[in-house]
Amino acid sequence: MSCSSIRTAAPNIGGSTKLFSLIKGEAFGAEPFDENEGGVGLAKRAAIKIAGVANKGKGNGAQELVRYGKMQELDEAAVKSIMEKAECQILCSGTGKETYHDPGSSYRLEERVINLAPIEAAQNALSSIASTVTIGEDTKSVVINFLGGDELIIGEVLQACDLLVDGLDFPTKTKVVFNSVGFSAIPEDVCSVVVVASGGKAGGLEGVDESIARGELYANDGKWFTVAEGDITAN
Repeated sequence: MSCSSIRTAAPNIGGSTKLFSLIKGEAFGAEPFDENEGGVGLAKRAAIKIAGVANKGKGNGAQELVRYGKMQELDEAAVKSIMEKAECQILCSGTGKETYHDPGSSYRLEERVINLAPIEAAQNALSSIASTVTIGEDTKSVVINFLGGDELIIGEVLQACDLLVDGLDFPTKTKVVFNSVGFSAIPEDVCSVVVVASGGKAGGLEGVDESIARGELYANDGKWFTVAEGDITAN
């Protein structure tokens, strides 16, 4: 296995999923401020997820925002086992890195090249699809999972969703959803995407296992992650 959901009133989500901006001041003689402790530390370890439906030809939109106290790192063997039982399969995956070509003194717009990380991740994912991968008629849903730093921009993610929805061949009635997670432990210029076809067999499972069975699987630097309902926080 390589590393290469929900209808509610849509919140006013624009820009990034950045968690916080830290401004610190210390009184003379005060104890050193540890930004990994207390509320600041909790914020740094939190993950923000924006989710929605990705419809072919009907446009995409953010419909839900959830904050998790942490992301769960997964054991690869356990992931394979749960996915087999839940009749899930990874269709494709890819990673992108934001880059900018400085044209120097030139003012010509065509010479300014910006590669957006979510777009590049989607393009790389589409190019990684094996010829043997198929989406059967019994597939209940396709889940597109993006993971990036806390500057991950939802507009760029939605553009990348369009690329994937247009590039993937799946039955017309298949429900396609996306998850976009911003997590401060991920470099801000990097984004990965994992696309999972789910058979919807998550009955009896809880926590992390249920998330995997629903097709919510993220990748970064050769490791697998997910988020669990029990980790949702209101603060």
